[in-house]
Amino acid sequence: MKFPIGLRLNAKINNITKLGFFVTLPHHHHGLIFYKDFGDKWESAKNKYSVGDEVRVVIINNHQGKISLSLSQVNNPDLVDPTNDFKDSEDFTPLVKLVADSTKKIADLKNSIEQSDQ
Repeated sequence: MKFPIGLRLNAKINNITKLGFFVTLPHHHHGLIFYKDFGDKWESAKNKYSVGDEVRVVIINNHQGKISLSLSQVNNPDLVDPTNDFKDSEDFTPLVKLVADSTKKIADLKNSIEQSDQ
């Protein structure tokens, strides 16, 4: 399995050390969530998570098989998930417009029904 930058996936915490969280990824690959990812919340993060916990992570670097992960950047829109069907905003815009138009049409229909009932 390839692990491109931006890919979001679930990981299982194997070990918590001074360096950070060592995790297992799908297909028995391993990665590290470096302690600096937590900023000044590193001490509380060590107490919040335990070995065996499953966490949602994003790939932030993959150099020669060494996979760097982040918990704090999972929702970062600048890290585009290459597996996301809507990764290109131009592809997503028509869908958003369709939903907005549909919502307005439904509201208009409800109003016309309510007026005809009166």
